[in-house]
Amino acid sequence: MAIFVEVLTKIDIGRTLSLPDSRLQASPQSQRSHGDGGEKLQVKDDVGILWNFHCTIRSGVVPKLDMVTGWIQFVRFKQLNTGDVIVLNKDDDTLTGLHYKIEVFKGDADDYSSFVHKNGI
Repeated sequence: MAIFVEVLTKIDIGRTLSLPDSRLQASPQSQRSHGDGGEKLQVKDDVGILWNFHCTIRSGVVPKLDMVTGWIQFVRFKQLNTGDVIVLNKDDDTLTGLHYKIEVFKGDADDYSSFVHKNGI
């Protein structure tokens, strides 16, 4: 189930990615652990690499998680650019339990449109 879709901006690519905290509230403790003034979010990519993003909590009218540590490494590894799309999914597998997955759509509007249509986003 897709819980977050973002068309990447210059700030997303160069510095940090912000997620609405409410989208991750129900996440399991093993995937999202508190400590060091922030959160650790573990996410698997499309080839099975586990990424550990350290997030800080930004307060405000709508609290957000800012992915700080690990995000730029992900951006570089995936060679992301402005206009690419990421989709964060929450997947409840009967064998492995609840976990997060991240998908990347690199400037291919047809692939992303197909994903949106299939998942009703």
